[in-house]
This record gives sequence, structure tokens and C-alpha cells, in this order.
Amino acid sequence: MAGEQNVRRPLEIKDLQHIVVPSAASLSADSRYVVYVTTTVLLDENTYQNTISVVDAVTNTEQEAWDGASPKWSPVSNEIAYLSEQNGVEWIWIYSLETKEHRPVAPVYESHYFLGHLALKDFEWSPDGSMIAYISASSAIPDSGDKHVKIADRILYKTKGGRGRPDITDNAFSHLWIVDVRGGKPIPLTSGPYNDHSLSWSPDSQRIAFVSNRSADADNNQRNDLWSVQLSNQQITRRTENFGTVYQPVWSPDGQQIAFLGTTSRVSTNDSPAEDTHLYVLSTATNGPVCLTRAFDRRIEQISWDPLEARLYFTAGNEGTTALYRVTADGSNLEKLLGEECQVLEYRVDASGKWIVYVRTDAVHPPEVFMYDQQAGHSRQLTHLNEKALAEIRLQPATSFWFSSFDGTKVQGWLIKPYGFTEGGRYPLVLVIHGGPHNMFGYGFEERQQVLSGQGFAVLCINPRGSSGYGQQFSSGCVKDWGGGDYRDLIAGVDAAISQNNWIDADRLAVTGQSYGGYMTNWIITQTNRFRAAVSDGGISNLISFAGTSLYHSLMESEFGAPIYDNFDVLWKCSPLKYVKKVKTPTLFLHGEKDNEVPVSQAEELFVALRKQGIDSRLVQYIGEGHGWRPDLLPQNRYDVLTRMVDWLKNYCPSETNRKPQP
Repeated sequence: MAGEQNVRRPLEIKDLQHIVVPSAASLSADSRYVVYVTTTVLLDENTYQNTISVVDAVTNTEQEAWDGASPKWSPVSNEIAYLSEQNGVEWIWIYSLETKEHRPVAPVYESHYFLGHLALKDFEWSPDGSMIAYISASSAIPDSGDKHVKIADRILYKTKGGRGRPDITDNAFSHLWIVDVRGGKPIPLTSGPYNDHSLSWSPDSQRIAFVSNRSADADNNQRNDLWSVQLSNQQITRRTENFGTVYQPVWSPDGQQIAFLGTTSRVSTNDSPAEDTHLYVLSTATNGPVCLTRAFDRRIEQISWDPLEARLYFTAGNEGTTALYRVTADGSNLEKLLGEECQVLEYRVDASGKWIVYVRTDAVHPPEVFMYDQQAGHSRQLTHLNEKALAEIRLQPATSFWFSSFDGTKVQGWLIKPYGFTEGGRYPLVLVIHGGPHNMFGYGFEERQQVLSGQGFAVLCINPRGSSGYGQQFSSGCVKDWGGGDYRDLIAGVDAAISQNNWIDADRLAVTGQSYGGYMTNWIITQTNRFRAAVSDGGISNLISFAGTSLYHSLMESEFGAPIYDNFDVLWKCSPLKYVKKVKTPTLFLHGEKDNEVPVSQAEELFVALRKQGIDSRLVQYIGEGHGWRPDLLPQNRYDVLTRMVDWLKNYCPSETNRKPQP
């Protein structure tokens, strides 16, 4: 009887509304309190709610909670700056833990000009706690008033569409501002026809480093440089020139160096560059950058300085893990601190240098907040946000395996068994393909995979060449060759999974993916008919038309190494639409109607071609939605996407009906 009481059911789509995601966790200056944000689904209202919570770091008891986002502790007091709307305008607010007072400080006006995924439009306290610097346009962007036309006179005229955002860039410029935390009029520190972003204070609170592309043709290149501005006279100093692209600078505690992420290619993209970002340190005396992580050969992200010692922290993906590392400022000693078969999504080092607050996830645990004691060398879990929601649910673990691809290259994959798996059964397999193309599957909670396994499917995830986490040569493995070696890696992985697991039914295979995974889904159905069903979510079908209509026109030049209009033959060769007459696979196309990253016309082109040939297919457009898997979607649309995907796959590739519950 006890065993029956402990039976757990599979994850269902309806359960996702109860999973809470934490972010932006950090410790107060006195290391007493932790602040973090939780994002909760409000399904009936069809929206999300962001709640800021403050908890006692010792007792884990909640002290305060209110609506807001992006909380940041004052470096000198128990005050928290955060973002929240007031009368339709986003403001920076300050909350005092002592007085319980919330006070508005400055409005933030967002330009919708797209700066790239690594550009930060954020705000930061000055180290002395007297000011806040932030990124903003000069005022609210006025409505043109003309509802009958959209006018473009620049290359990068599109912006990220969807959910109330405009389709066309507003031509406003983002600049650097400061405001006294005690009140007063905000002061602009930069101006002109440039976009400035990604700020960092010097330790003396007298200078601010930032990133800006001030070239003559900023729409048509990604050469962002490092700059700094002196507060006393607003004098601007250029720190890098002819370097490549700078991202996310961080000023050292001694004021002598600025660290930043960088790539050195002259041709890059604002979406998903093949070149791995590396950690550079620049002397403020000489402005000469030095790379600290070239020998490490992994994609570096989320850099920060140790507050007391000459060393830096960063995260990097490595064979499916995302771990936290530490390196000395001269690059002589690099070590891993956290991250075994998990993913460290974000972290913050406290002012004492002793504690690291971080958000962690793995295949069977949604994200939670943890604290790591650097002196003792151990972690403890601070939040248990999802224990109640998952108390009756069994999540399926992902098992890593390696296989040799067609040319002997070692490739990593993960296989998830279906819920209710029993020996002797035969189960359908769904190949799920990641986006990017330079993203990475690994040891993280993936709702799509868990939903599919809960419906009786085995789920196969593979990191084909082009994926990050395996070094630069591997990350560049699909450059100029979309649908080549990466496709053959995926097929080799399917064959390897089938040969190593006789319970997989090779006659019941399906494939799905989003963004570049949608492109690869489209490619697969034009190259082989072994898959009985496909779901293409936000996928590309025609690289030539994509190059001229996407927000990411630079992606085709970066990935294929030539100007778009000199390269039609190669782009068409790698376009699924070229081979559409070979398709026999029933295919469901899911797409955001306001998607400017992969315009919905990409789905329309392939959908019409399949219907013309009598192939069972369906196109579902989500009105007002943009691009992205898929927490960006409104909750009801997000669950509709999953429901349609499952129903399509079950119709053409049915799973076992006699699933047995597992303890």
C-alpha cells in the first residue's frame, strides 16, 4: 500500500503553470539578506507576474515581497533598486528594507532599436552608493500617428517584434544617464547618433565604462568598441579600436583594469555568432587587451571580478554542463568552482568575497537559488520553490552518451526514456533539435522534453557540430555548411541511439525543433523520409529570402563568409525549399505572426509548397507573438504550442497506450 501512495504521475502541460522560475539573486552588502525575482504564470489572466522577494540568508525566512524586476542591492546599505511600471512608464525605484519605503528615482525610456542579444540595457549603483547609472532614450518615443504606412530608410529597420512591441525600429538612441539616489533631475552623460549600453562603474565612482558602435555604418556591422566617460567633464575616452566586438565590460576593484567579453572577427552577427566569446582584460593605462581564456577553448559568459583579490569569475558551457569558473587576472590559474552535471544559470559574488549566490538547474530539477561558501567549499539550497508543484510528478532523467559520427568526430547526445518505460516494450522516438545554431543541450530542465516523455515518447537530444561547449573548431563546424555535417551528426545520433537501445521503434520516429532547430527540422524532411511526423517551430526554409527579410541579415554573412548578394548559389544550396519535392513527412508549422527574427513567411513558403504536393501539413500563426522558445510566449499560447506539438506527433507517431505508473 505504501508503494501505491508513492506513485508519481508524468509531467503534463497543465503543470507548467505551477513551476516558478527564480532569477537575479544576490546578497546584500552586509551578507545578511538575499534578494531574487520569481516569475509566476497567471494562466487565467494570460500573463506572467514578477515578484521580488527578500529572505534572511541564515533562516531562509521571507522578509518582504513586492511586484518588480531586476533588483540590485546598494553597495553601502540595505536598499534595493528595481524596475517597475508607473502610469505605463518603466521607472527605477528604490526600496529601503529599514523604513519599508518605496520611492521612484528616474523613468527609463526604452529604444526598440535592436542592439543584439549580448547588449545590456541595465542600471547599476555607483560604488559609493550615491548615484545610479542607467541606459535610456531621452524621452518617451512619440507615436508617429500614421497608421497607414510603415517607412524605412535604414538597413536595420526591423526590431524584435511580438507582444506589444513595434515591428519597425523607433530610431531613438540609447544613452548613458546618471541620477542622484536622493532625488533630482537625471543627467545625460552621452549623446549623439549612437547607441550606448552595457555600463560599468569605476571603483572611485568617477568614470563609467560602456559599449558603443560609433562607426559610420552601425546598422551594417557589429564592431562594438569599449569606451569610458568621466563624470566631472563628460569627456569620453575610446578604449578599443580595430579589435572586433566588445561585450559587457566590468571595471576592476583597483581601477587599473577593465575586463570584457570579446570576439575578434571582422564579420559578426547580432544573433548567434559562431566565434566563441572570450575573457579579455584591458589596462586602463595602455588600453591593450589581453585574452585570459584562449587556451581554455570554451564560450565564456557572465564575467565578474572578485571584490578582494586579483581574479575573475565566469560561466562557460562544457559538454552539456554550464559551470562557474575562476581565473587569476594574469590568466595563470583557471579552476572550476561549481557545476557537475548541472547548469549554473547565473551567479553573484557578495561584497565579502566569501559567498556566491547562484541559480542552478539539472534535467530533473527546475531552477532554484543556492548559496556557495567559498571557504568551506560547499553549497546549500536556499529556495524550494517547486517542491510542492512537483511532489506528485516524476521527471525523467536524461542519460548522456557519445557516438562517432560519419567522419569519426565524437558527438554527445542525451536520451530520455518515456514515462512508464518497461523492459520488452517498444517506444517511439522524438528527435529534438536545439536552436542557434550555436546553442547547447545539456544538464538543464527542459519542459518540452519532459512533456514529450510524459506522453510516452523517448526523447533524443544531440549537440551536433556547430554547438557550443566543445571548443572553437566544433562551434565553427557548421559554418558555410548548414545542413551538411550537422545534419549527418543528427542522423548518426539517431542511428546510434537505435542500435544501443533495442526498445526504440525505428519505424516510429519524429522530429521537432525551434528556430535553427526548426530550420534543421525543415532540412531533415527534405533529405530523408524516415521520420513519420515533424513539427517545425519558427524555422527557416529559404536562406535567400530570410537574408533580406530577417532582423538578422548579418547572420547569413557571418555564417556563410560572404556578402549576401554575392552568395545566392550557396544560400540556395542550403535552403530546405530547394529540395521540397522530396518531402513525404506530415509537418506542423508553428510560428509567431510578428516574428522579425525568422519572419513567418519562412513557414508560409514551405507550408504552401507541401500543400501543393498533397503532403499533410498545417500552419499555425500566433497573433502578435514574436520569436523564441517559449517562455517569451503568452502563457495560453505557450501551452497551445505544446498541445499542438504533442497532438500532431501522437497522431502520426502514436505512443504506447498502456503506460504503467512508476514509484
